[in-house]
Amino acid sequence: MKKISVIFAIGLLILIACLAVATQAAKTPPLATPFPSLTPTNVQVFPTPSSPGSSVTWDHLQVTMEQLEFTEEYVTDFGSTRVPPTGGKFLWAHLRLKNTGQTEMNLPLAENFSVLYAATELKPTYGHRAGYTDYTTLGPVIFPGQELDGWLRFDLPATAELSELLFVFLPESSQIGASYDSPYYPYALDKPTYVWYCVP
Repeated sequence: MKKISVIFAIGLLILIACLAVATQAAKTPPLATPFPSLTPTNVQVFPTPSSPGSSVTWDHLQVTMEQLEFTEEYVTDFGSTRVPPTGGKFLWAHLRLKNTGQTEMNLPLAENFSVLYAATELKPTYGHRAGYTDYTTLGPVIFPGQELDGWLRFDLPATAELSELLFVFLPESSQIGASYDSPYYPYALDKPTYVWYCVP
């Protein structure tokens, strides 16, 4: 009986203590949390495009988009003829690169280049046109003072015109996330972006 009385007394003390804490909490007004201040969102837009033949420099790598040209078909390095899907044609982009720094650099991947056309971002695909150096065969690095050039192939609709295209180099991303009709590029936010018109 003595044990039950002790347990009952301890339980009663705990209950009284809990009620006292709850009463005190109810009397204390909650601290007001200040509303976070709003910061304006920076709107990112494409830089003013360069013309074909103009160079840009990123981290000691000079990149020049020399020219673009369309073909209806092409002969591969292996002698076979490739034709585009029905309603399409091939776009070829000639790039020239030079390492102007003092150390070797990684060569940008083909995926770091895009063509924007009619709200679509197009990526290069397999090319290897006979008589033309394919960009993907240039190797992984470019040495100090070294100059390289190669061609990238893009598949476009047959109705596309050079005046409707933008060529983009995004060295630190593989996707722009922009449409031809919009200056915004959310995936390229805060990343270096270089743009060329496709006609002089």
